[in-house]
Amino acid sequence: METEAKTDLEAAVREVLLLHGRGRGDEALARLRDVHAGCPDDLSVRYLLGGLELESGHPSQARSHLEAVIAGRPTHGQAAALLGSVYRQIGDDDAAVTLWRRFLATSPEDIRGRLNLIEALLHRGDLPEAAARIRALPDGIRDDAEVQLALGLMLHAAGEYTAAVAHYRRRLELHPGDSLVRRNLAAALQALGHLDDAQHLYEALLDESPDDAELLRNMGTLRKDRDDLAGALGFYARAMHIRRRRLAPDEIAAAGRDPAARETTMHSLRLEHEQLQHLAGQDVRVDGLDRLLAAYQEVISDLEGKAPEGRRFTLPMEHFETVGEAMHRLVHLEPVDALPGGALNPDLDVAALLVRYRDSGPGIAVADNFLRPEAVSALRRYLHLSTVWFGYGKARGYCGSYMEDGFGCGLMLQIANELRAAMPELLGPHHLNQMWAYIYDQRMQGITAHADPAAVNLNFWITADEANLDPGSGGLIVSRREAPREWSFDEYNNRPEVLDPYVAGDDRLVVPHRCNRLVMFNSNLVHKTDDFSFQPGFTHRRINVTMLFGWRQAGCEQS
Repeated sequence: METEAKTDLEAAVREVLLLHGRGRGDEALARLRDVHAGCPDDLSVRYLLGGLELESGHPSQARSHLEAVIAGRPTHGQAAALLGSVYRQIGDDDAAVTLWRRFLATSPEDIRGRLNLIEALLHRGDLPEAAARIRALPDGIRDDAEVQLALGLMLHAAGEYTAAVAHYRRRLELHPGDSLVRRNLAAALQALGHLDDAQHLYEALLDESPDDAELLRNMGTLRKDRDDLAGALGFYARAMHIRRRRLAPDEIAAAGRDPAARETTMHSLRLEHEQLQHLAGQDVRVDGLDRLLAAYQEVISDLEGKAPEGRRFTLPMEHFETVGEAMHRLVHLEPVDALPGGALNPDLDVAALLVRYRDSGPGIAVADNFLRPEAVSALRRYLHLSTVWFGYGKARGYCGSYMEDGFGCGLMLQIANELRAAMPELLGPHHLNQMWAYIYDQRMQGITAHADPAAVNLNFWITADEANLDPGSGGLIVSRREAPREWSFDEYNNRPEVLDPYVAGDDRLVVPHRCNRLVMFNSNLVHKTDDFSFQPGFTHRRINVTMLFGWRQAGCEQS
């Protein structure tokens, strides 16, 4: 009987591996969970199940299985590596350090274990011990190309760019022409401000791979760092057309084998459906539009009440096969160029706006009729007709369009240039480092309290006033208190439970939503979206555009 049970288990595992090999990961995971229920103490099954849970985006479920494997087999290097990945994903740096210390207690000379401990220390921010352990590595690692690459990547991820560059250069001495290392070397040099060296590397890489979207985006960011916004937007647009192109029918199944490609949210699916309906109403030519509209309607109807609201989930393969060609894809792009005669309202009293900004104390001012009416209409056309809302994962029900992923047109470039020309003392020293647009689901909420990594923040709204059902709200709440300068990005951008008190007291400015209203403020001020109530319908969705000038570390002085 024991032999028969072992044979059945081996057959079940082969079935799981076959399903996984055919790209049917969800079925493989479900089958393996059933297998585990029948033999809960089998460490081989738990190791495989931990790997599949991790691969499917379930690190917390993977944790218990992999910890059980390590408890039973302390020297199981592959299980330790997977468990280390789990700890990184869930942010338990202390557990990762402990894991690798225990592993090395039984295998002290294991080079991979030593490297993993260094990586865990770097991730935890324990730079002195990490540096000491790097120095203690055997002399022979200088001639080990794989170790040099691993050290370069670890140090790069920890922000230790100078040290990373040294390891990347040594790797290239051992393996000249390695494109991955050249990419990373260029990125590290860029982070250090060595823009000429970085640009030469990117140009050489693009000569070899002119349609590489990642390289194009990196070159766009380098152009942005050089204060060449037109060049940056050009490279970002080229990358978007490659990364976000609509899938051909014979590409959908292959794309769907990657669970990340099927990740979405209910509010993103609804937005895409509504935008396609809007394109149909505007007589925009889209191949297969009627079929897509029917497919989206079917998918949304089937998922209502089943899929989570406000959270990411992986779209089932049968649904992805019907909407995957358009989901998070560039179905239509509406060209909007610079306007003859300018974009800013010529009657905007810039001098008075700057006085209000400086006299406010921390730096905040509001102005109505910011843009010419023609500019507002053109921006609406661009954002209503262009399917560029690729940022689908915001938990509170809004979707984003970002500069690095194609948000930008001739009109936005014109607005940025005119702003800097109109406010040379405030914005002249700061180039545009980021811009985005957000579009909101009327049934959900906006952005929680945060600060931004910039010097000056300009936010304006383009949705018609008639859409706002409560003219006294729907805008922005800005605290007059700055986020502490010593806080990290995570602390001032992702900690609403800490930052909400900043915008809860009397020392704040509540700015109601108005179409074409500008709110300009010191980016270090904590702010959040006010509660809003907008009419249903795609064109009534609340849309804000944000432009960030300069960097937080450069200070937010009212120059």
